[in-house]
Amino acid sequence: MKLRELLSKVSSIQHLPTHPALDAEITGLKTNSHACGAGDLFIGMPGTRVDGGEFWPGAIESGATAAVISNAAATTQPIKDACVATAENMIQTSADLAAAFYNYPAQTLQMVGVTGTNGKTTTTHIIEYLLADHQSTALLGTLYTRWQGYQKVATHTTPFAVDLQQQLSEAVKAGCQVALMEVSSHALDQGRAKSCAFELGVFTNLTQDHLDYHQDMETYFQAKALLFSSEYLQGRGIINFDDAYGQRLIAGLPPERVWSYSAKNPQADLWTDNLTYSPTGVAGTLHTPLGDRPFSSPLVGDYNLANVLAAVGCALHLGIDLDSIVASVANFPGVPGRMEQVKVSDTQQISAIVDYAHTPDSLENLLKAARPFISGQMICVFGCGGDRDRTKRPLMGKIASDLADQVIVTSDNPRTENPETILADVVAGIPGDRPIQVIADRAEAISKAIREAQPGDGVLIAGKGHEDYQIIGTEKIHFDDREQARAALAARP
Repeated sequence: MKLRELLSKVSSIQHLPTHPALDAEITGLKTNSHACGAGDLFIGMPGTRVDGGEFWPGAIESGATAAVISNAAATTQPIKDACVATAENMIQTSADLAAAFYNYPAQTLQMVGVTGTNGKTTTTHIIEYLLADHQSTALLGTLYTRWQGYQKVATHTTPFAVDLQQQLSEAVKAGCQVALMEVSSHALDQGRAKSCAFELGVFTNLTQDHLDYHQDMETYFQAKALLFSSEYLQGRGIINFDDAYGQRLIAGLPPERVWSYSAKNPQADLWTDNLTYSPTGVAGTLHTPLGDRPFSSPLVGDYNLANVLAAVGCALHLGIDLDSIVASVANFPGVPGRMEQVKVSDTQQISAIVDYAHTPDSLENLLKAARPFISGQMICVFGCGGDRDRTKRPLMGKIASDLADQVIVTSDNPRTENPETILADVVAGIPGDRPIQVIADRAEAISKAIREAQPGDGVLIAGKGHEDYQIIGTEKIHFDDREQARAALAARP
């Protein structure tokens, strides 16, 4: 695409230079000045500490054809012979440029955005499974970006605008009809999903997390609520009826544009009753706006039942037959690192479960869901990440000590914080009479829990789930809770 044509499609660009480069072909978009080369358009993104647009001279020097930067960045250095366009709102401009360059892929796809503190990954995976035999899907989330014939490990829950539009474009080329996206509060706050119109917006829940970024729960909620604004949501909201913040979202949308869901409340549009629980899952009656059916699900816990209902609502809206949905729900294979059982043999005497639970609410849900299936002691191994919301640490310590029989507090991803400080924050929430151990070395903590567990006990290893690394200082080292659990199980007599 010629530079002139590309820039003309973005109304927020305020100053269009007169320059021969306007007739040059643009072959790529870059937000890193060092990565620029011939044919690239450099987009200067605002940052928390510095405006990336200030690096435009380096981008041009590296070979970029032109640059689009903020008005503020344009005043820091004189622009002489370079081709530099300016805009006031670079967040919107970057999304508009990327969408135009990649030929508006979100308009070709049916977009499904899932937001909430917990449950985003499980819900998107269930939707993907329900659509598998009917529509070609792309999945973009915490674990990976994938579609038929392609899979790549994700670096962010929701990619930045330029990367997001590129991935959506590749999905369109691969023949995808539906894009399932986990949409984080950071992404919404930072405008990464601008220029995406969502046919469905799913809200799972809102509980304490990310308050290092959002400062308070109301600000956190307002970021999530953006997905249900007219800027993003064009179709229907699928919203958790049992969540107080969900009720606020429901009240803000026309009734015909909402399907609410609840594990047990008949006031919701999708709900269940006649439930029976077992170690192999849950069964009961599924009620939907399009009919009722008996159903079963292999996922345990009411929170997973809620995820199933959200996914069912999405599949129904997208035209999948209810009987087909119910049949698929019964065979869902699960999600890596979410209530994932680790086994080395069919005769092992203890259970070991790895889960991503890293918030107070998700840890509580995990422990309550696992309790009915553990005949002996429930042993919880968990920690909290460094450089993140400190206020949730004592809350999680108290929850673990209240619900588990034994607690081992260990490191998660300490990052640049002192691990001992993080451990002390967690322990501060645990009453002094509770049986706890503090073992900073996560490998040793997992090994000790499994080594000393008695027949019938269950070891729940929480916090990292699917992650195969630990971040210590600024270094990312290989570490997988499942591998550690497997090795410890194999070493038991």
